[in-house]
Amino acid sequence: MKLGNICITLLGILVLSVTACQEDANDWGIESGHDRLFRTTEFKVADNTSPTSIMLSFRGVTDASKYIFEFSKGDSLKFTNIVKTVEILADTLTPYRLESTAVKTEYRTLFTELDGTSRYSVRVKAIDKKTGKESGYVGLFFETPDEQIFTEVIPSTSGAVLKWKMEKVATHIRYAELKYMQEGEGEMQTTRVDTMWVDPAHELTVSEKQTGSYAIEGLNAGTNYLVYILNGDVRRGKYRFTTLGSSEGAMIEVQSGDDINALLSSAPAGAVTLSFKGNASYTYDEITVPENVKALYMAGNIVDGQLTHLTVSKMTFNAQIAIVKWQNINLTSDGKSQFFIEIGNANCFKSLAFEGCHISNVPRSLVRLNSGDVDINNITISNCIVKNMSLGGYGLFNFSKAKSFKKLVIENSTLSEIGDQLMDVRFVIDEIIMDNCIFCNYTTGMSKVFRLDKQPNSIAVTSTVFTGTNANSKINSGYKDYSGFLDFSGCYLTSDFQVNSIPFFNAKSLSMTSLDLFVDPMNGDFHYNPELKFEGEGKTGDPKWWMR
Repeated sequence: MKLGNICITLLGILVLSVTACQEDANDWGIESGHDRLFRTTEFKVADNTSPTSIMLSFRGVTDASKYIFEFSKGDSLKFTNIVKTVEILADTLTPYRLESTAVKTEYRTLFTELDGTSRYSVRVKAIDKKTGKESGYVGLFFETPDEQIFTEVIPSTSGAVLKWKMEKVATHIRYAELKYMQEGEGEMQTTRVDTMWVDPAHELTVSEKQTGSYAIEGLNAGTNYLVYILNGDVRRGKYRFTTLGSSEGAMIEVQSGDDINALLSSAPAGAVTLSFKGNASYTYDEITVPENVKALYMAGNIVDGQLTHLTVSKMTFNAQIAIVKWQNINLTSDGKSQFFIEIGNANCFKSLAFEGCHISNVPRSLVRLNSGDVDINNITISNCIVKNMSLGGYGLFNFSKAKSFKKLVIENSTLSEIGDQLMDVRFVIDEIIMDNCIFCNYTTGMSKVFRLDKQPNSIAVTSTVFTGTNANSKINSGYKDYSGFLDFSGCYLTSDFQVNSIPFFNAKSLSMTSLDLFVDPMNGDFHYNPELKFEGEGKTGDPKWWMR
């Protein structure tokens, strides 16, 4: 054998020897503590949490036959208080996003029966049932938002009726008086809120749980309160409300047959609250507010869901008054006066509000201003039903003259069968707001919604539905084209609401009629038809008709 061949042969043997040694060196066993599945490569909250549920997203694990989820309450990834364990078999999962390998495939699972207003840690591991191998845990932390099971809070001058979803488990009611204190001066002034809890908490009776209702008594008029509903230590709802009437001045219980003008005249100087019984009727001609009354609250105490019913011709004033507030009153005009409130001199209110009222049958305007001497802070219609108004013309509001007018607000209200126009304003108002309302005419033909001879400094019409046949006539958004300053973005027009030559700029036209959209609008039921799944449900129109 030649020397070269010998060298090649020896080199080959050496290479084989080295290769054999390398293979033996890498032939390691696996320690039992590390013989496990890999963890999921992604674990996160897939969507916003609800008060009682969360959607979690995770990637699959190779060879996993099931996944274990553990929820710990009240800590941050310490898992010292496991309150919920959920086992999910891998073959029962439906991929949310299917990929070529298990580790890339995304799954989403909804976990329910959590507590609202709570802190949770959750972790997941994978298990192979055949081999018993497990992965390590992957965890995350989240907080559930406030839960709200209250459906309604009905305040009175001395209490409040609380209502909630009766199928929701609750054990206690807690409430507190809120005191707002001003601190500092000028630009440094701040408001401090002192929460004064009433102890002990009320333990709900069997009857209260079954009816989903509890009446708080012995509250102070015109006072702010905070109420919680609890299941053990878990808060399931909270609500802030203000009792009716004024926290100051005289409280007068009005009996059937009382002379309301005599009651006002004999009241001590200052604020006066007239407290009316719910589910009762009162009839007056003209209500005249005398000089001694500096603030007037017309407070209707609801009984069995029924408002106080007042039939009145008009309201007049013998002097300037700071505030007039109508609360939970079914106010009906007897038709003797064309205007419910007509101001022709300096004897006027600074602030006027209708809250939770039904207002009907005023021949012309609810409020007419025709004096250059008056300074108006605000007029507000909130959470009301207004119908059969201005059928004799002039519009719901008719403002010819005023020295100044800061704000006009119509919110969370349903307005139907309104004649002529919604408002006729001949001077500059600082601000006009129409928000979360329903406007609907069937038998009344309105030619225009707004007449604004002077451009307001600010005007916003939002989240409102314009609907109905308008007596089979077309309607303009304004007396003129106001598209330079009046926008209807976020508002809707049903297909039977026929628009004339001046459009509702940026409003969205629906393919459905009013009869399609609402349950029974011709008879005053403006709940949205649940079969339609209207995109505006829960955010557009009058909130009192939303499904709760």
